[in-house]
Amino acid sequence: MSPELVAVAVERLAGIRAVTPSTATARTLTDAGLRVDPVALTDLGAASAPAVVLLDDELARAGEHAEGLLAQAAQVLVRGGLVVAGARGTVHAAVTGRGRDPGRTFTAVELSRALGHHGFAVELLCAPGAGRALAGTAAAYEPDTDRQPGLLDAAPHVVAAGRRYPDDAARSAAFFSSLPRKVVAAATLCHDAQGRLLCVHDSFKRHWTIPGGVVDADEDPRTGAERETWEEAGLRVRGGDLLGVFAASWPDRLILIYAATALDDTTQRLIPRHSHEIDDVAWLPHDEALARLAPHKADQVRRCLDTPGGTWRQGPVG
Repeated sequence: MSPELVAVAVERLAGIRAVTPSTATARTLTDAGLRVDPVALTDLGAASAPAVVLLDDELARAGEHAEGLLAQAAQVLVRGGLVVAGARGTVHAAVTGRGRDPGRTFTAVELSRALGHHGFAVELLCAPGAGRALAGTAAAYEPDTDRQPGLLDAAPHVVAAGRRYPDDAARSAAFFSSLPRKVVAAATLCHDAQGRLLCVHDSFKRHWTIPGGVVDADEDPRTGAERETWEEAGLRVRGGDLLGVFAASWPDRLILIYAATALDDTTQRLIPRHSHEIDDVAWLPHDEALARLAPHKADQVRRCLDTPGGTWRQGPVG
């Protein structure tokens, strides 16, 4: 671990007992005078740790499961607990990588958004060593300089410190405030050769639905629907015709539903890529799917199939 990352950890964790999944991180930070124990997050009970440290490129190695790792951190932290997470910087990796695979990378905005989505109030966002590096001098953490917005993507790592919200209401309010003012979500209606509908079970909302989610910044909705289907159902699809547009409130959003064709073998066992959000995937006969889907989602499916290409307004649950 670089001295700059150690300096950030010392600044944020002084006097706090912390855990980390990295033995090397625990040893380095203990040598720096902190109290950090090495332990796998999966071995900890809920709300049992005052602080979690993820500074050994855990997010880079986790790849598409990085959000799941942050969700685990939120689960083991006490309310008001602190996470200190470092990620390899996208811009720095692109400029200096020279063909090396850096693993998953993040911009400062992406890391901040990821923490916000998983229930953290971001207290610190910095690029340790960026100021010195740009000045051509030996790298060192300069708190005031390395927190400047213009430098947040100018170092090998971007670091965020986030505090778990004290209650669910505050977490929900922060989550929605982190989303775009006009949220766009996209989903797919995908049938197999037997006419069965691809459905997923959302472990957070506790109901069956169709694959879909919020469209990322600078991403077109059809591509977003394809990506969400891969992440939630473990199935690669090609998006087709737009079957329905649904306007809903709180948050103010549009839901776009596309027809989709499976590109993978539909007889294979489907495994969600984002298992922290989806805990079951199934091809369901049409009538059974409509019976299992959440009522507002079943209504969307019926409208899309009965009147393809329509636009409707639904209530807050849509």
